[in-house]
Amino acid sequence: MFFNRPKSGSNTMNYLAKGTEVRGSIRSEGSLRIDGSVYGNVDVLGDLEIAPTGRIEGEEVRANNLISQGIIKAQIQATAKVTLTATAKVEGDVVASAIDIAAGAAFIGHLVTKDNKVLTGLSKQPQLVGIPKQSL
Repeated sequence: MFFNRPKSGSNTMNYLAKGTEVRGSIRSEGSLRIDGSVYGNVDVLGDLEIAPTGRIEGEEVRANNLISQGIIKAQIQATAKVTLTATAKVEGDVVASAIDIAAGAAFIGHLVTKDNKVLTGLSKQPQLVGIPKQSL
């Protein structure tokens, strides 16, 4: 379930500005900060930061380290650590070596560490009676 990623030889920092929208997948050998919107998959060999104004909607997001202050609606795979700040909103499963979720962050999905321990205590098909699923 966890994937092996080659070490990036690039120290490049890429930036997607606020008000910029990408429809399609993004792949970067360096790091990436998103202040705009991406509607597609994001694959970053370096680190990925989603600003408070940033948004990703797609099937999958991959990065070494991921820090989110914005919105992600996708499955997340991180080689190292995923950090969700108090303003983060995530809808999708997360697989990472370490996970840090700040108070106030919104999260819908499963959390799995590298050794495949399910942290949420939920089964693969959670049955929440009387609690409607709200979209972010």
